[in-house]
Amino acid sequence: MRVLLVTHETSRTGAPRVAILVARGLVEQGHEVQILARSPGPLLPEFQSVATTSVEFLRRVRRKLRSIRATRLIAYVLDTAQATASLLRRWPDLVYINSTAGAIYIRPARWLHRRVILHVHESGDLAASFVARARAANLLADICVVACSTSVQAEIALLTKRSVGDIPMLLSVPDDAEVLRMSAEQPDHDYSTDEFVVGCCGAVEHRKGADLWVEAARQVSEAMSGQRVRFVWVGEGAQPGQFDATCGVEFIGPSANPYAHMRRFDVFTLPSRDDPFPLVVLEAMSLGTPVVAFAVGGVPRQIGDAGIVVPIGDVAAFVSAIVRLLNDECERRRLGSAAEARVKDLYSTDSFMVALSNLVEQQANHGSVGSAVD
Repeated sequence: MRVLLVTHETSRTGAPRVAILVARGLVEQGHEVQILARSPGPLLPEFQSVATTSVEFLRRVRRKLRSIRATRLIAYVLDTAQATASLLRRWPDLVYINSTAGAIYIRPARWLHRRVILHVHESGDLAASFVARARAANLLADICVVACSTSVQAEIALLTKRSVGDIPMLLSVPDDAEVLRMSAEQPDHDYSTDEFVVGCCGAVEHRKGADLWVEAARQVSEAMSGQRVRFVWVGEGAQPGQFDATCGVEFIGPSANPYAHMRRFDVFTLPSRDDPFPLVVLEAMSLGTPVVAFAVGGVPRQIGDAGIVVPIGDVAAFVSAIVRLLNDECERRRLGSAAEARVKDLYSTDSFMVALSNLVEQQANHGSVGSAVD
């Protein structure tokens, strides 16, 4: 089939990295793939290495119009026109939309009687807001809506008014070979062998719990008094207002190779308030790094008994888990080994490719939603 893969961005976040896996899998399966990015970013060369990739036009103008209440209708019309023109120019058999942030493509695709897969990586409320902005809520019944995790599957079932069993699931997985290859490189930041490093990777924002992480760092520093502990956050965004470098906290910005940092972390942390199925958790696990996380979204399913999950927002429990692991090297090694084995067993690239092939074949043969793919 001719497939147009729409990725909402080409940043180093989870959904775009899954989009690269999807594109690669489709190419390997013999499909003719073109990629359309809604915005440029550091992963753009990687997309281009997989398939012909282009970026939407007039994106800054349309973004500006969307930010002003009085011109949002104009922005919607321009967005729809741009999406329609893109589909007419490429005329794909299947439009694979890799985020609800690209939901603007649903209506033009249905106008043109193209098959559509909407791969949802967002939680229910966020997904609903993107779909509403695209005025596509009433069209979800006509397309294949795929969830990245069981938690998203349940929320999307409510959004689409379907049963959970009618929402196919394509679990996000790390690109294990690439993660291992890149992790062997030297990190673009200096680390010492005589210090503990507690790390985090992701956008620095409220939803990701940057403020909770800073508070946890302060408490861990107090509990580990006399020992050298650094807290390193890798990712884009402005540091929280209460940031205090005296606690050993460093927001080092984005990195072209976050996996080299993860390899050095003694403990990987996920302080998110909301995260449906964070790929970064599986990436850290695949490197044998023990994980401490809040029990958001599908994280408990990801980690299982191969890490430590605490109640959402419970900073005291979060701190206690980190301190316990820093003080127990044997436990760090045990959990790291268990995490690595769990990813290999449950979240391999091979299993993802098989599920993707089944999903796309189902659409090619029937064009219907069908049963879950897991």
